[in-house]
Amino acid sequence: MTLEELVNSKLDKLNPTDLIVWRYIYAHKKECCYISIYDIADNCNVSRTTVLRFAKKLGLDGFSDLKMMLKMEISQAREKPSMDIAEATVNLCKNVGEEIAKQDFTRLNKLLHNAKRIFVYASGHVQKNVASEISRLVVNCNVLVYEIKGPDEIGIILKNITENDLFIIISLSGESKKVVDVAQKLYLQKIPIISLTKLKSNTLATLSTENIYVTPIDLPATVDFEYKSMLGFFLAVEMWFVSYSQYCAEQIE
Repeated sequence: MTLEELVNSKLDKLNPTDLIVWRYIYAHKKECCYISIYDIADNCNVSRTTVLRFAKKLGLDGFSDLKMMLKMEISQAREKPSMDIAEATVNLCKNVGEEIAKQDFTRLNKLLHNAKRIFVYASGHVQKNVASEISRLVVNCNVLVYEIKGPDEIGIILKNITENDLFIIISLSGESKKVVDVAQKLYLQKIPIISLTKLKSNTLATLSTENIYVTPIDLPATVDFEYKSMLGFFLAVEMWFVSYSQYCAEQIE
């Protein structure tokens, strides 16, 4: 089990301060292999005890065990044998498909079905392609989704949105400032949010009404370049669409 998987399995035991520590460690994995517990505490503006408590909540004996897990993961990543691109792609589809198949789309379908207006907001180039795919698919169910293209549009929409509307936000990390700012404003206005992110422990997910989680998987590229496939996001959207189309059919019967 990787450290990320361990954190996700213990989410119910972690408080917001623990998640601050985890987000720092996740973003600085190599650095955290060598710095002290005091350095991490200072960088997170928490106490040494908080960092130690975080490690113990994961079931580890202490911070040294956490650093050991990080070192092993980084070492294994470097030693990972090369894989045929076709085999890697097949494994990607299989693993992501199995992960997404475990998610229950029922509450998401109800939000989508009952929304007066639906807006989708994406934080990056690939995420915008995912947003366009959502719009393209759900129009087959007579659902129109408005894609927000820029900051001027988001400002106007936030002034006129109501609790009867729905926001779909797509972000890889769920931590970018623009995304978090938008989500916080929506949260305060009690606007339903569906988020698509790669991590369960992120700020956007905590502010959202419902979540879809996708774990990007590494595909072989070059020795000095790590490539994380975004195919999982498109698979998740497609599986959600299939679930929603079945939900709509059930409403008619």
